Amino acid sequence: MADKIKLMDELLSSKIAAGEVVERPASVVKELIENSIDAGAKAINIEVGEGGRRLIKVSDDGFGMSKADAVMAFSRHATSKVYEEKDLSSIRTMGFRGEALSSIASVARVTLISRDIDAPYDAPGVRVQVDGGSEPMVTGDSHPRGTVVEVRDLFYNTPGRGKFMRTARTEYGRILDIVKKIAIVNPDIKMTLYNGSASALEAGRGTLKERILDIFGADIVSELSEIKGDAYQERGFIVKGFASKPTLNYSNANHIYLYVNGRPVKDRTITRAVIDGYCGTLQGAGRRYPFVVLDLTMPPQEVDVNVHPAKTEVRFRDNSFIYHLVKGSVRKTVAGEGTSLPDEVFGGSTSPPYDSADSGKGEDRKNPLYLVGARVGEQGGKWKPDAGKPGFSAEELEIEEKCTSGEFGFKGPVAALINPDLSEMDIVGQLWGEFLIVQRSEDFFVIDQHGAAERVRFEELRKNYFRGSDIPSQYLLIPERIETTPQECEAVRESMAYLKKMGFDLEPFGPSSKFGGETFLIKAVPEILSGRTSVALVKELAEELASIGGSQRIEAMIEAALMRVACHSVIRGPRGLSDDEARALLRQISGVDFSGYCPHGRPVVKKFTRAEIEGVFKRT
Repeated sequence: MADKIKLMDELLSSKIAAGEVVERPASVVKELIENSIDAGAKAINIEVGEGGRRLIKVSDDGFGMSKADAVMAFSRHATSKVYEEKDLSSIRTMGFRGEALSSIASVARVTLISRDIDAPYDAPGVRVQVDGGSEPMVTGDSHPRGTVVEVRDLFYNTPGRGKFMRTARTEYGRILDIVKKIAIVNPDIKMTLYNGSASALEAGRGTLKERILDIFGADIVSELSEIKGDAYQERGFIVKGFASKPTLNYSNANHIYLYVNGRPVKDRTITRAVIDGYCGTLQGAGRRYPFVVLDLTMPPQEVDVNVHPAKTEVRFRDNSFIYHLVKGSVRKTVAGEGTSLPDEVFGGSTSPPYDSADSGKGEDRKNPLYLVGARVGEQGGKWKPDAGKPGFSAEELEIEEKCTSGEFGFKGPVAALINPDLSEMDIVGQLWGEFLIVQRSEDFFVIDQHGAAERVRFEELRKNYFRGSDIPSQYLLIPERIETTPQECEAVRESMAYLKKMGFDLEPFGPSSKFGGETFLIKAVPEILSGRTSVALVKELAEELASIGGSQRIEAMIEAALMRVACHSVIRGPRGLSDDEARALLRQISGVDFSGYCPHGRPVVKKFTRAEIEGVFKRT
């Protein structure tokens, strides 16, 4: 039998490798811009024609290249950034694989013109031309310091690849998107993009905020708050960027721009952390996503960027630490910038409504409006932390504690306002037993009693849960049953230990003939839910847990479960409030983060001014 396995020739293997690096015109633009950044450029100009298929031209004022380097750059696996295996664990450059130019040149006509910064003043530059992987043609060229790479007729020699390209408009849109992503995180580099002869993007050098202004405009910038997560700066971890107020949100995650050490990335862990950091405050129909620019700086050895040739995927050494760090930073930013009820109404206290080690003190504890029944932990006295419960390391608990205690170094303008005497506020009355009306000076506010009580309860449950405290259980005299789908069954089984910590005791009880999953016995529910219908609650919870995915599924499940418990344990229907009860609720809601929204994102308070009311009646 004849031998069948043979070595591929260099050109064929280069074209195959190009399929990983050069997926479409935007991939070429990305690789060339990254090379310019690594070359120390302070100005980068990009020109494209016909969506990049006819022309891609990237010019920079970087260090440039010598003749030998310019020729060597077209060789496979030739790079100036990695020399030894150990260098892979400390990558600080955008590129490092040594594949970009050789891959691009194997499927296009490429011309490189460059002049080395260290070359004598009167020395010429160099021009290297490679067509479809041919031998380089090298000539001299008069050129100022820097480099120009011109790519023409992309995929001209691989027609099969060209068939998968979209319209010129679509491909240009992808190019614009990648240029924006790179430009955002490099505000110290001037970047311009031309689509044909038309200027599409001009971003001058400046601060990150100025760069966001250049690209997205003043309307977006006015809705942003700065992220400053420096609690672990001494270990080399810094979170910085900008996050939108909850009122600015979208139906998809396309407006979340993530970077790791200045590199644009797609990462489910960070995305999940960002969304969870908003704690359900995003308003709108369906699932909503904020506008966020977030750059996570960390020691290079803590992240692996050599996952895929496109270099947009990363692996973290400690995924859970990164999740909690990012979530805590975003949470503190959003809480500090306008998601709480205004200080000029309710005061600026950032302390929790009560301390777990101080049970039963104070007027609010005597009359806890938001608790129908006993306060969590009240029956058994003080909370008893148990850090040995499943699911959270000591470090994760520390991060959560820093998140809730404000140690992430962020102090918003809300916290800086002078806190007025709450006695100055007038309680006007109630509407339909569901909305509280309060007045101060020329403004009045309508407060959703259920939403306010739900937020207070959720924050209480959340803080104590992450501090390691069990929620007391109430065992049912006769266990109840729920039937689940296969997806719900898997989610419930995965969450059992965490649900137990929240006061639920569920026990598998055989297959479900109705839904195809499993039947569970509900043996106990959180004590604060005593007397409520447990089957409906647990079924709702199972459905919600089954809908949650992602690398941080457990954390998301915990938040979802706590939201459900909070919602079902507070006042839900019309109820008249005494003056003392109303004041107790106001004090409680003014002492928690995110008090302007319930955990599901619905607004809790609506402000009206005297001028607005007079305008309704045409009064001047």
